[in-house]
Amino acid sequence: MQENRPYKNITDLKSEMKKVSDGFQSINNNMIAVGMDYKFYLDSKFTDSKIYEFRDNILYRLRATRLHINILVNLLSSLDRELSEIFKSENGQMSMQIHFENRKSDISALFDSIIFHTISAFDYVSNLVAFLSLKNHKKLKWNELAQSVRDPKNELHESSFSELIDKLDRELIGRLYKHRSDLIHSGKDGEKSSLSIELINGKVKTKILASNKFNKNFSELRKLNKEYDLSISYILFWLLEKTIDSIIEIQFGLKEFMEKNKKNDLPFMFMKGPNNEILPVSTNYWSGKK
Repeated sequence: MQENRPYKNITDLKSEMKKVSDGFQSINNNMIAVGMDYKFYLDSKFTDSKIYEFRDNILYRLRATRLHINILVNLLSSLDRELSEIFKSENGQMSMQIHFENRKSDISALFDSIIFHTISAFDYVSNLVAFLSLKNHKKLKWNELAQSVRDPKNELHESSFSELIDKLDRELIGRLYKHRSDLIHSGKDGEKSSLSIELINGKVKTKILASNKFNKNFSELRKLNKEYDLSISYILFWLLEKTIDSIIEIQFGLKEFMEKNKKNDLPFMFMKGPNNEILPVSTNYWSGKK
């Protein structure tokens, strides 16, 4: 860890949490729209229950991710105060160092849990894609979906969303799978940290960064890390934002897929547009695409 390097950290936690909540709401609304569009374009007799089951599983994993991020950020925000109190009460560094190491272990465990929950969310998204686009409604984990869209012999290779799945896998989700695999086979991923003490007033200041091993998986983080030290908080909100944006992109990809593979000539329910055209009832639900 180099001294005096610029430091990227979360400066407005409330604002970041609001963006996350807004993203979750868009995902929820879009899942309702997916169910409506399936009825509108493909099968008027279709019931929504399966779509909503996917929605509930995806949002459960995302909310678990948010919960763990919130716990981790709270641990980080209270760490300097905890260590300062230990240092003042004991006038020594041994207990303080032990507490610091224990907190780093807690933070590392939470970070790993966030990665696992995020990947699980994408596995449920992949099952949704397979359910809507494969005739046999076969379940596919994300890595299987990514392999399918790249295989010229697979029916998903020519789908309208194949390039999107391939892009997201190469840039983000496949990278997360790789990192998880490294964690499983190599043990915990160590982060860089520093601890300093202002002896006059007994204040302890800490800095814990996301590991270079994690950052190197993603081109955007590699570029930022050349100039900045990146806090764990910054990295995790970056990951959650990318996850939300990716899921919304896939939802809109499914919207396009259903429009292009329309089977219903006259849907059971529809809206009238300004020029008297037939519009899906989902029109006012779709949101969040950048």
